[in-house]
Parts: sequence; structure tokens; C-alpha cells
Amino acid sequence: MKGALFSILLLALIAGCGGASGIIQKDEQESLTKSTDLYYKLIMWKYYEKAAQFVDPEKYAEYEAFVSANEKDLNITGYEVKEITYVVEEVPGTGGEKPDAGSEKAEAEVRVVFTYYKYPSVSEKSVTSVDTWVTKGKKWYLSSPDFGGVFK
Repeated sequence: MKGALFSILLLALIAGCGGASGIIQKDEQESLTKSTDLYYKLIMWKYYEKAAQFVDPEKYAEYEAFVSANEKDLNITGYEVKEITYVVEEVPGTGGEKPDAGSEKAEAEVRVVFTYYKYPSVSEKSVTSVDTWVTKGKKWYLSSPDFGGVFK
């Protein structure tokens, strides 16, 4: 019991320090959580056109290829976001100082587990994907290099 309480307090302390040091602001965390959840729901229900709004414009051609190759055969039956790891990179040339809000590039890796089946098979499978999400402006975009590569 004491060990569990200590772990919870330590986790709360670490989470609090992350926000205080400006690593990732709470509103950015909430924005990413909402964006990932909505994107994965849209993909699961095959609303590919609506899901495209969350795709990095630089990766849109890869996303279109994924949709074209999988829209008839891929059936995602569920997903669960397991972990989100945030990264903030400093823009070169800031001299080691903390960059202004406009000069930060926020990035996150989202580990998500999908359950799916792909025709002609009807056997359900489970796979883990680690997706890269980046900010552009104040919006999060999926920027993984291999859309749907785990669904082979």
C-alpha cells in the first residue's frame, strides 16, 4: 500500500514538473488526446475523408495510398491508445535558451493497439502501431512514414 501511494505521488510530481518546465502545455496534451482519439475512431468507422484532416499535408500521398489499398478489405474492430510520449525540440540558433512558443516544434509518439480483420480472412488479429504526431501551428497532425503498415 505504501509503495503504491509513493508511486502515485511520484507520478503526480513528475507530471506536474513537466507542465511547469514548459515541456508540453496541458492544452497541447488535451488537443493531442482529442485529435488521436477522433482520428482513430474515424479510421475505424471508415470515414477516411474526415480522417484526412488529421494527416500531415506532407504525408497526404502516403495516406491516400493506404486508403486506396485498404478501404474495401480492412475492418478495424477496436483500438486502444496505450502510451503517448512527448518530445519538444529546440530550433537551431536559439543559443541554448528556451525557445519562444512560436519556435518550438512539438512531436509525440502514440502507441496504439488495433484489433482488426482483413478480407478474405475473418480471423481477428491484434497489432501495435507507433504513430508520429507533429504540431503545425496549433494543430496536431499524423506524420507517420508508413500509414497502415501494421495491417499487412
